[in-house]
Amino acid sequence: MNNRILYLSRLKALACIAVTVLHTFLAANMYSSDASTQGAMMAVRNCTMWAVPCFVMASGALLLDSKRVLTLKKLFGKYILRMAVALVAFSILFAVFDGIFIKKCGVPEMFKNSLNAIFFGTGWMHMWYIYLLFALYLMLPIYKIISGNATSDQLKYLLLIYAAFVSIVPFIDTITGKKLPFYICIYTVYPLYFFLGHVLHTGIIRLPKSSCVLMAAICLGIITMLTVQAYSNSAEAPETSGKMISLLGVYNFPLYVITSIGIFGFLRKTKNHNVPVLDKIAAELDNCSFGIYLLHMAVLRFIFLYLKFNPFEHGGTIAILGICVLTLVISYAVTKLLKFVPYVNRII
Repeated sequence: MNNRILYLSRLKALACIAVTVLHTFLAANMYSSDASTQGAMMAVRNCTMWAVPCFVMASGALLLDSKRVLTLKKLFGKYILRMAVALVAFSILFAVFDGIFIKKCGVPEMFKNSLNAIFFGTGWMHMWYIYLLFALYLMLPIYKIISGNATSDQLKYLLLIYAAFVSIVPFIDTITGKKLPFYICIYTVYPLYFFLGHVLHTGIIRLPKSSCVLMAAICLGIITMLTVQAYSNSAEAPETSGKMISLLGVYNFPLYVITSIGIFGFLRKTKNHNVPVLDKIAAELDNCSFGIYLLHMAVLRFIFLYLKFNPFEHGGTIAILGICVLTLVISYAVTKLLKFVPYVNRII
């Protein structure tokens, strides 16, 4: 705990909570009976979309640290091996879970579903994050060469190019309905977040605390407004609403980029003194964040798909918030117990 970077621990704890809220409201949305309810559910979900980008930014802040030595042996023996074991183990566990509780199928189909989930990504939707970490880790030696040798201006240039081509250009493509011919060779938004975490953490880019709050608050307000409007107008203007709903569903949406910068930058500027109870909770969630991420979906699937619990018939928003808390607590408790199991504790 003494080796923690306090603001990153707080950030990952908040992101852990936000991911749970995100998926809970997304799952609850299947029981929405009208467009206004859908809009409200998805507005909450979209206002927590900063969570995964902030996780990636925290990874960038830590892994691109010039003091952290990375050998290929450590890369493959620690980071990539951990992801490979997590992918295989949890793909199998989730296939068994579905086979027993949801699909009620036999062992041969469970085995087939496990293989498809591992090699073709057909498993539970949140497992895409494992493949993302694979990709980032494989490129990490190259990223460290860039971050360790580039000047401040060169890093700012890199971020500008990434922001333009992996966030702004796709936004224009979706709005206009026309594909722009301009592109860069690596066309994904996640390195942008990875390097943003590095430059904000090291102070290459400095943002005033008040500006960070303003950025995040304004963007979250606009995101809420756009979400509600898109779902409210889905019947009258399906094409326009469809475009907006599509934009709000991807992490390269410019508003999500700005929100993530604002939240990361705000926490970066928070005072570095320990708040006993809150920071102890943050440390626990931070320490268990990967396990919570992997396991929380099992709790949600059990509640919404196996029990077929309709929260709108049992308290509405209060019930959904209760499920958020329950899911987080159960996921944390199971992760904490698994950390006492040899070898398993190295994965989660």
